[in-house]
Amino acid sequence: MDNSYTLFLSSPLAMAPSVKRCRFSCCAKAQQLQEIRVCTNRTCRRQGSFQTLETLSGLAPPNVDVKSCGCLGRCGGGPNLAVLPDGLIVGHCGTAARAAEVMAALFAGGYDAKCCLDALALRKRADVEFAKGNFADAELLLSQAIDLKPFGGIHVIFKCRSFVRLELGNYSGALEDAREALALAPGYSEVTQILIFFPRHLRVIFAKVMPFWH
Repeated sequence: MDNSYTLFLSSPLAMAPSVKRCRFSCCAKAQQLQEIRVCTNRTCRRQGSFQTLETLSGLAPPNVDVKSCGCLGRCGGGPNLAVLPDGLIVGHCGTAARAAEVMAALFAGGYDAKCCLDALALRKRADVEFAKGNFADAELLLSQAIDLKPFGGIHVIFKCRSFVRLELGNYSGALEDAREALALAPGYSEVTQILIFFPRHLRVIFAKVMPFWH
């Protein structure tokens, strides 16, 4: 196999009945802005499309935007999703595992999908602990998620840990996580909002090392 990690993604629902496989160069796609639209119309909704939407949103790399949409056709074979700008329709995407497999096949060259699901689960557990005020536990869970090195959503995990470390008073750690998140996802606006909550006497110092922040 060559280094381009070119693969074939088999889909139960292809754009044309005679075409069951669509070829992707994952290295190229990693640099392109992509969009996944998940049908949340009545039939797909009953088949679990909201769970699919939530999972894909949590697993998406920075260059992939996940949105809900109306009917994509072929009802009964859903939940269905469309990959843009390729125009691929993928069906039977009704479980978190299936959603992770599709995301990995499309954008990560067959990367271990379970690893990414585990990281997402850890982030959700950390959200619960954060809401309870258990910041040390939340930081541990987020660190475990980062250690798994998921292919997507890691910029969100760094952003979440930055918030947690801010609550713990670990300002240097919070700053470093914010920088990591922005290195992975330039223009990630939620990260710049974190800096508003830093103590006033640190803002001038941080502004010098983080030129994106005004």
